[in-house]
Amino acid sequence: MTEEVKEWWDLTAGWFQDEIDLDVGVNWTGTTSDDDLTLLSDVAGKDALELGCGGGQCSVALAQRGANVTGLDLSEEQLSFARDLAAEHDVDVEFVQGDVTNLEMFPDDSFDVAFNAYVFQWVGDLAACFRETHRVLRPGGRLVFSMPHPVYDLADPETHRVEESYFDTGRQVTTYDDLDSDMVTYRHRISDVHNALTGAGFRVERLLEPGSDDPGHYEEGPWGEHRPELLAKLPSTLIFEARAE
Repeated sequence: MTEEVKEWWDLTAGWFQDEIDLDVGVNWTGTTSDDDLTLLSDVAGKDALELGCGGGQCSVALAQRGANVTGLDLSEEQLSFARDLAAEHDVDVEFVQGDVTNLEMFPDDSFDVAFNAYVFQWVGDLAACFRETHRVLRPGGRLVFSMPHPVYDLADPETHRVEESYFDTGRQVTTYDDLDSDMVTYRHRISDVHNALTGAGFRVERLLEPGSDDPGHYEEGPWGEHRPELLAKLPSTLIFEARAE
């Protein structure tokens, strides 16, 4: 399963980074560079791990604020972009190729903070990821991440009627006629994520569902995938804050 995701990102990384054109920042909603570091508190001098760093925009943002950052990603194509971005902004970030469900390259108690934005829809085994993250975090370390809210994609973007089941979880395959690889993602219920966190030894401190009931507060996104009228009814982003006990 991991190989399917790696193949997809190695194939599409260049196109994705060109199209999404993210600025450096912590992009909690996945497509907007809101540069909101408040969820991560003061990171200066902290050892931080980005679990699925992609093009490195978030890792570079934390490095600019004094964190000692390691960015991990499956795709060497994404990491190549991330290394170039770090060099462009003259910051030191260690970028490592690897799988978020197996952090064997890091010793126990290596980091103060682990984070990511819009990554865990690509991870089938969240329990393994959270166990490994808990292991490499120091006692009291924080895990903060955002992911697609599982209710948003259940609704038809035109009619706003629920067309899919919330309980249809697991592997989801999207096929594109002009690509040689399918996009494989994973759908998780909120309870699945919460229980995987607590089962790994985390205490969930806060859940956030950012949004507004005003369609004027939204943009359509680089591919028109965000529908302002639907976003005013359903949240598209879910944020977890947890602490390693």
